[in-house]
Amino acid sequence: MRALRVFYNKFFSSDRLLFNEIRKLVGFTPSNSALFKLAFRHSSSAPEANKSNERLEYLGDAVLDTIISSYLFKKYPKKGEGFLTETRAKIVSRKKLGEIGANLGLQEMLEYNKSHVIINPTILGNTLEALIGAVFLDGGYYHTQDFVIKKIIVPYINLDVIQQTEFNYKSKILEWSQKFNHNIEFDTIDQQILDGNTRLFVVALKVDGKIICKGKGKNKKSAQKDAARKAFEKLNIKLDELITT
Repeated sequence: MRALRVFYNKFFSSDRLLFNEIRKLVGFTPSNSALFKLAFRHSSSAPEANKSNERLEYLGDAVLDTIISSYLFKKYPKKGEGFLTETRAKIVSRKKLGEIGANLGLQEMLEYNKSHVIINPTILGNTLEALIGAVFLDGGYYHTQDFVIKKIIVPYINLDVIQQTEFNYKSKILEWSQKFNHNIEFDTIDQQILDGNTRLFVVALKVDGKIICKGKGKNKKSAQKDAARKAFEKLNIKLDELITT
């Protein structure tokens, strides 16, 4: 049945020009035009929330995280959780996704209120995630994985450059606390002397007085960074929720 819909869309549908553009963009001819029209409809052009691309953006965000996580897990079999988490966070930052969305030309396909909205990286990043959500619903996981790897990661993600980019978890945690009115404390709760003069510091990160996680390091700064990284993951903080990205 899907094959028949794809054949019809490719050659006979009144939306065949749209389907052709989407095929060039994602690598296959979709079967459901409504999904992709919705993916490119900004909330400023939709009378109701479920008529915009926001729900697809929510889905695409989760699917993208899964695909990127799987890709990094296989590519770096000897790297630990911290490295994988940090690299993924850099890739899926709103700024980076916005840059990729611009390179893919998503602004040309986006439906929005031109009188009230100025296209920016956040909107393009959201649209890219909505597109990923539509690809997932229409084509399934493996089509989506293929799209993300071939059309996003390979041409636009330089992992060597990304690894050299410092990601400051502590500053991001502090931004999060300021925006959502939480009190953050880094409390040194233990200090041990290991071999020779080597020390090990244990720092607890507290949110509103409650210990969320603990970090370890050879100095207080590295222990705080470790605690901030763990909190970033545990609290499921999204970069696009923060003051700056």
